[in-house]
Amino acid sequence: MASQSSTLVIGSTGLVGSFILSTLLSRSSSSSSPSASSSSSGSSPVYTISRRPPKPAGANLTTILDPDLTSWPSKLTSISPAPTTVYSALGTTRAAAGGIQNQWKVDHDANVELAKAAKSAGVKNFVFISSAGTRGVLAGRAPYSQMKNGVEDTITSLGFEGAAIILKPGFILGQREQVRWAEEKGQGVVRALGRWVGLGWQDNFGQEAEVIARAAVKAGRMAEEGKVPGGKKVWVIEGGEIVKLGRDEWKDRPLLAGTPSGPVPPFPLRMSGPVIAGFGRGSKELGIPTANIPVDTSSPSSASSTPDQWLNSTPSGVYFGYASLKLPADHPDRNISNSSSSKWEVYPMVMSIGYNPFYKNTVRSAEVHILRRFSADFYGSQMRLLITGYIREEKDYEGLDALIRDIEFDCEVARRSLEREGWRAEKVDAGGWLLQEEEDDGEGEGNGKGNIEGGKL
Repeated sequence: MASQSSTLVIGSTGLVGSFILSTLLSRSSSSSSPSASSSSSGSSPVYTISRRPPKPAGANLTTILDPDLTSWPSKLTSISPAPTTVYSALGTTRAAAGGIQNQWKVDHDANVELAKAAKSAGVKNFVFISSAGTRGVLAGRAPYSQMKNGVEDTITSLGFEGAAIILKPGFILGQREQVRWAEEKGQGVVRALGRWVGLGWQDNFGQEAEVIARAAVKAGRMAEEGKVPGGKKVWVIEGGEIVKLGRDEWKDRPLLAGTPSGPVPPFPLRMSGPVIAGFGRGSKELGIPTANIPVDTSSPSSASSTPDQWLNSTPSGVYFGYASLKLPADHPDRNISNSSSSKWEVYPMVMSIGYNPFYKNTVRSAEVHILRRFSADFYGSQMRLLITGYIREEKDYEGLDALIRDIEFDCEVARRSLEREGWRAEKVDAGGWLLQEEEDDGEGEGNGKGNIEGGKL
């Protein structure tokens, strides 16, 4: 009977490596390889070699600690039976290493020796996290590019039985334990493209660390199953394919919400009110400006209660739909044509309803993010919300970066979902409520009014 398949992760304490490890640990129980002597958890063994313990943990994880990087190849060959696939996200910076020569020892020498050890031990697949743009005429002369290219060339030449897989991401988006200031600024630019232009633009320049990790794991699994495209022995995966493998084809979260034909009851729901000054938390901490709508949870569910009563019984979670604004005539972002009969402008939006566990809110609220960048505040302007559907449940996060990633994904789900024919504004707002000049002030179900708190949206 075949021995149980196992994997090894090098660089498991870094940003991408830690995501590779956590992804493997969460998916290892679904390994397709039968086991003659399964572990108590029934999961495929996962090994790491590192200087310090990785954060992800699991019953099927064996951690090998050794501060001496040069001894890691021998540690690799001592694993028996040999891992089927080795993942290496090992790397450092010149500053952290104390100079270019020390960085070379980590980024180049250690990876080269580990790849050679993996080959000699009988490892079938080797997955290496490299970097985009290292093969350019000018970029290729840079020491960093030479390190990465040297490792790539070695892995390619070794002739692994399964496949040598090289991922070449752009900016790696994510929160590192040690802040890299230049990288932080670059991330800010790339994330801004995603928020204001669309996730597709962000994907052209950078990818989330978790997405890169998932792409690496999926590629490794495909190699183990003999499903590498075209039967390639060397598979180079760049930006677009990283996103495809690690996000678009990943089964954790779909990119569309709701039925193809359009909203179903109880949607669409309505709310309206003036925009007033709020906490400013969305802009300052998240870079994702929001408008916060206080929800009066003490209101009884009766026709005589406040008009936002339907929000009291609405499940907490993330929703999407449209927002219309009546901007003042002198607002720089007002874009009403002279021929238009309405002073309202309609934009796609995404919103959360609940207590926001990450911020430990004690009052239930609705936070709205309009999928459009504004150059000035519009306090006092009237806003209408047409909520057309539900995206996901409300949840807590271990860190701010994870919260931001989910919000950005929510924004992309909203954009893509609303682009479908049955979800266009003119379809879901058949009565023209978003644009009508005189709003019906009735208190019917799903027709709420209240103050909308916000900053520069």
